[in-house]
Amino acid sequence: MRVDDTFIIAKDGIRCISATAFVTLFFLIIDAEVLTFLSTILFLFTVWIYRNPERVIGQQQDKSIVSVCDGTVKSIETLEDEEGSTSYKVVIKNHFYDTSILRVPFNSTVQEIKTVSGARLSSASTLAERLNEKSLSIFVSGSEQVIVMHTLQLASVGIKNRLIEKQNVVQGARYGLMVKGETIMILPPESRVALKVGHKVRAGETLVGYFS
Repeated sequence: MRVDDTFIIAKDGIRCISATAFVTLFFLIIDAEVLTFLSTILFLFTVWIYRNPERVIGQQQDKSIVSVCDGTVKSIETLEDEEGSTSYKVVIKNHFYDTSILRVPFNSTVQEIKTVSGARLSSASTLAERLNEKSLSIFVSGSEQVIVMHTLQLASVGIKNRLIEKQNVVQGARYGLMVKGETIMILPPESRVALKVGHKVRAGETLVGYFS
């Protein structure tokens, strides 16, 4: 998807939606009722996967960090570096039924972007963490920084990350798409986490934490 993609359906999903629509039309023409019904369900599900809703961003407070994706908080870990500084690792699981649009966590500049192509194995596989497709984004503003890592799982479409290094971005802006996978958000030392494990989050709306 483009960063400014505001169409009701994410444009990266048009090809998949068109394919399922063609299959549905074919079964309809040959009068295969059961297959037409099943392919219609698949078509509607595909449209749902690639929906691109608007989100209300304005209510967040100063120094707030919002979720970059929809999903469920899988874990929250405390990380400590060699100097004893503490940061926080928030892992969010994104499912097929969650919105696939990715959004900027806070007003910032894109410091680094790196996408590595790879497999799309299930999280149950011991090789998934090492082999699956990944995309890294680092957002900075002065001394404030959030690191975001997306890992793709069991999806027919790869991760779409439209960010550009040194680009200025605003909180809640669309920057890409991931249909299914896990997202890691690393919040810096002295930040505060506002979530608990099991919480449902919405990209651009749900408060993940604050910079102190």
